[in-house]
Parts: sequence; C-alpha cells; structure tokens
Amino acid sequence: MNAENETEQEIIGLIHKHKKNNVKKNHIYKIIALTSFVTFCLGAFFYFGPSLFSIKPSTGPMGKISSPVAGSSTGHEVKITAETRNLEPGQYVWLVVDKPDIGLCWPKTPKIEQNIKFMTTIYEGGPKEPYRLSLYAVTKTVNDQWQEWVDREMFGGLPIPPDKRRLDSVRLILKG
Repeated sequence: MNAENETEQEIIGLIHKHKKNNVKKNHIYKIIALTSFVTFCLGAFFYFGPSLFSIKPSTGPMGKISSPVAGSSTGHEVKITAETRNLEPGQYVWLVVDKPDIGLCWPKTPKIEQNIKFMTTIYEGGPKEPYRLSLYAVTKTVNDQWQEWVDREMFGGLPIPPDKRRLDSVRLILKG
C-alpha cells in the first residue's frame, strides 16, 4: 500500500504542479493582453487626442451643392439642395450665378444660414445658355454689398469674388 500511496501522492503532486504552471501561463497571457490593450489605447489617444479636444474644427469651411447635379438642364426656377459646414461667425452664405467669361456674378435670394443642410429655390432669368451656380462664404463687407444690390433690384452683375470664397459650384444649362 505504501507504493500505491507514494504513486498516488506523486500523481497528485504532478497535477498540482501542472495546475500551477497553467495558472502562471494564463496570468502571463492576461498581462500581455492587458499591456497590449493599454499601449493601443495610449497610442490612439496621442494620435487622435489633439483633434478630440481642439476648439477649431479639423477641416476648413465646406459647402456642397448636391442638387441639381452638374450638367443638368434647368428652367427659370431652380430647386437647390445643399449644405455648409465649419463656417465661422462673420461668414455669410450666398447662392450666386457666375459668368466667369465676363467676370460677373448675380447673387440670389434668399440668403442662406451657415452650417446647415438646406433646400431653396432661386430664379434665374438670364439667357438660355450654360451658367455656373456657386455657393459662396463671403465677408460682411461683400455680404452688405450684395444685400444692397439685391434690395435695390439692380440688374448689372457684380465682380466675382476670389475663388477661395467659393465653397462649391455646378455648371448648369438654362433651357427656359
């Protein structure tokens, strides 16, 4: 019986030793996984952190005319769907018909609020030919000039603002 007890004790000892080794291995694997996760999170924080806590938007002013699409034929009443984002206070949004070949533009009413998606209809009464519909973000000075031009119902065009003020544009064809 002594031999059986010794063998049994050896087997029990081996089982405990094996369990201790497995527990140590599992513990080591958990430490490696946790360390990897913490390293990943710290890396992500340092990479994305400045933009998460920044006061300024990560991109500059953005505007997009989604309808009508470039190359479309329109009547005199043009239904427009568009949006603007990341515009700062003191910028004013206008839809404008540009004629680059003569360097003039015609602001359209209504004036648009900034940083929203919007739908509106403008009237285009020019000749039946291609024209460019643009979305501009302009300064207060240009806004005031354009508003005065609209209020006085003037017909001659105004000088086209610098390209940096144009958020988006589409070339359209007036069919009438």
